[in-house]
Amino acid sequence: MMDLGKSWCRLLVLAGLVYGCDQTDACKSVPECKKLGKCSADKNGACVIGSNQDCAASEACKLHGKCAVKAGACSAETDNDCKTSTDCQSASMCSASQGNCVDLAKTIHAECTQTCLTEGLCVKKDGQCVALSRLHCAGTLEGKPEVESVCSKLGTCAAEGGRCIATLTEDCAKATVCKKEARCTVADGICSATEADCKVASACSSDGKCGVKEGKCAAVSAANCKGSSRCKLEGACTLRDGACVAASDGDCRASNVCAKAKRCSAQGGTCVGAGRGAGAAARGSDAPAPDSYTFSKPKVGIF
Repeated sequence: MMDLGKSWCRLLVLAGLVYGCDQTDACKSVPECKKLGKCSADKNGACVIGSNQDCAASEACKLHGKCAVKAGACSAETDNDCKTSTDCQSASMCSASQGNCVDLAKTIHAECTQTCLTEGLCVKKDGQCVALSRLHCAGTLEGKPEVESVCSKLGTCAAEGGRCIATLTEDCAKATVCKKEARCTVADGICSATEADCKVASACSSDGKCGVKEGKCAAVSAANCKGSSRCKLEGACTLRDGACVAASDGDCRASNVCAKAKRCSAQGGTCVGAGRGAGAAARGSDAPAPDSYTFSKPKVGIF
C-alpha cells in the first residue's frame, strides 16, 4: 500500500520545500544530493553538504575527486581522492591543488610564476617550486618556449629530479647558447661546446677560440691567436688563460690599431696609445666583440 506521507514528502521536495516531512530524507531525494553532495538539511531546512560522507557518496567525488567538505562545498583535498577519480583516469588530473584535481605537469602555481620563467620551476611541491615537465622548462603551457625560458636560452628542456636539464642535442642546437657561444651538443645534462662546434663558430676566426675548455670555446694554442682577426686588428696575438691578448708592444706594433690609431703599446692585455691608461684602451669600432658568435645548426622540431 502506498505510503502517502512519503509521497507527499517527495512532492514537497520537487517543489523545493522540505517542511512538513522528514528533512533528512527529503534532502537525500533531491538531485543535488547525488550530484553535489547536498544531502543534509540545515536548521532552516535547506539542503546542504553536512559531512565528508555526503561528498564521498556524490558524483563530484567519483568524477572529480571532490570527496571532502570544505567551506560548504565538496573539495579535492588529497592526491588519493584524485587518483581514484574519473578525471585521473581520463585526463591525468591526479593531484589535489587548491580544491581541484589537476595535472601538475600542465600547471603553473601563482607563487612560482617568476621561477617558472627563469628556471622552469613552476609548481609548488613540498614547500618548493619545482619543474615537473617539459612545458615547465619552456616557461609556458603553450607549444613554443618563452624566449626567456631555460629551454630557449640554455637548451635545458627536460625536467628530471625537479630541475630542468639538457637531454637532447636538438634542444641545444636551437638554444641561445648554441647561437652565441657554440654550446650546441648535450653533455652531462647541459649544452656544451665541442671542438667541431667551436671550429665553425665565428669566434674561432675572430677571437681564436677554436678549442674547448670546460665545455666552452676557448683559445687553446698560440696558433689559434696568431690566426685570429683580432691579432691583425688589435694585436691580440698571445695566448693567456684561454684567451688571446696583446701581451707585448710587438703584438701591438704589428696590428692595425697601431698603424691607424697609434695604439702601439701593450697594457692590461690591450693596445693603448702613448700616455694613455688601460681604461682608455677601448676596442676599435672596426673590431668584432670578443664573445660574439654566429652559429647555426639544422633546426629540429621538438614542440
